[in-house]
Amino acid sequence: MVKKLPEDCLDQIFRYLVENACSLYSCLLVNKQWASVAVPILWTNPWKYEKPFKDDVDETFWPLIIKAVYACFSLETKDLLKKNGLDLLLQGCTSAMFDYVRYCQHLSPEIIDQLTHERTFNEQRGDLYRPFRDQLVEQELYKLFMSRSSLRHLVLPKIPLSYCPGFGLCLQKLRELVCRSDQPVDLFYGLAQICKSIQGIIVDPCIDDNAGLAALIEFQSNLKYLEIHAPEVRAVECTLIGKAIMSQAHSLIYVHFQGFLCIHPSTLASLSNLKTLKLFMSGHITNIQQFASSKFPNLEVLDIFWDEHTPFDIFTMLIQNTKGSLKRIYWNTDCPPRNSEDIRVYLNILTHNTFSKLTFATVWWTEEVDREFEKFLKTCSNLQALKVCSFPLDGIPQSITRLLQILSKNAPKELNVLDIDGDWILTPDHLANFLESWRKKPRLSLFISPKITLSDEHRHLINIYRDEGVLKHFQGAEFLDEVDCLKDIFDLWLPSS
Repeated sequence: MVKKLPEDCLDQIFRYLVENACSLYSCLLVNKQWASVAVPILWTNPWKYEKPFKDDVDETFWPLIIKAVYACFSLETKDLLKKNGLDLLLQGCTSAMFDYVRYCQHLSPEIIDQLTHERTFNEQRGDLYRPFRDQLVEQELYKLFMSRSSLRHLVLPKIPLSYCPGFGLCLQKLRELVCRSDQPVDLFYGLAQICKSIQGIIVDPCIDDNAGLAALIEFQSNLKYLEIHAPEVRAVECTLIGKAIMSQAHSLIYVHFQGFLCIHPSTLASLSNLKTLKLFMSGHITNIQQFASSKFPNLEVLDIFWDEHTPFDIFTMLIQNTKGSLKRIYWNTDCPPRNSEDIRVYLNILTHNTFSKLTFATVWWTEEVDREFEKFLKTCSNLQALKVCSFPLDGIPQSITRLLQILSKNAPKELNVLDIDGDWILTPDHLANFLESWRKKPRLSLFISPKITLSDEHRHLINIYRDEGVLKHFQGAEFLDEVDCLKDIFDLWLPSS
């Protein structure tokens, strides 16, 4: 007699398949026990399985999901929908085999919109009362999720949720909230009374100093992740939100600002436990010297995705103040060094401050800083990824011969990701000599600027060295954070559910 595996064992096994929708779907068909274990895993965030294979379009996905969700409606809700002319919506929605909605932990207005409109688009075309009926379905869907689910991730809708039965219990364990600063103050006050354990808040957009949002931030017991998108066109300093952020200095470890730095630099400087700082700035940073003098003794990741205005030396000072704690410095070339001396100072800081933990660095190179560059490579011996930008950035391609020679001779033993960015002349001979010198080193993921012209001879060499195991990846890439095979490096930190 074949013994069945206990459900807790099946659960542990199935969780390894959480990113493999097709395998999990197959588990549903084995027997009732397997299905009862697979359903909660699949329905934690079922919406992410819309495209189980890259570039696939599964036209059956939403109809099947909608049928399962609508089957969870109560008899009262089904009667209400029928009385308002929505009989067709419920066709085929018999009693649900499982209480699918109970397991959902992710919800957003986009999901509700899909659940509302996907099924009704063809059935209600030309219906004068469609806006009313859509609003009714949307309302009942929110009631369904608020009464059955225990959400971990919520994109806050414009409509108030407090009227929904179970609203408080549903959001008690909320871990991540996406919202707008222009949503009603009272809505945030209501959330602040219920949600005390939010670990991540994304404010997009942040266009005013919302007292309710400030209260929500301040009332959290363990806020770790904060992302604020403040459009430059609505640049305002959010004093109340800034004070609330300061109150979370004990727990905040990840901060991402996009657009305009809408809090005073002194607020940012108070985050002494910060480990990750990401900046995508399109506006000027006010009180910039105070920003430069900020000390982040625990900062491990500094990502400067975009900054058109902040001088290079401001960031150099900021890096110097970390006192060697950084593990990654990723930098796009929108605020480049002004001259060779800027590069020399920057390389010397990375060298003399003994950034021994540094595994990913962005640097600029010109032959005038050869000695400093070699010393940097020898000192930062734990480097695993390196982005080297050309200098000066005047549109005149530079020969890459000397740079590749230095890298071949002095590259740290663990270096396996190399990005050559900017204007360079890369001949097939350059490429062949460099890759030949790399044979006894870790397999290399090599990325080059789209400005570098590749010939058929280049591509032939790339295929040879890839087949021989010298190259792991080769790709033209303007921004490393957009490269699929480096996704794990650049994944945003998200609070665990």
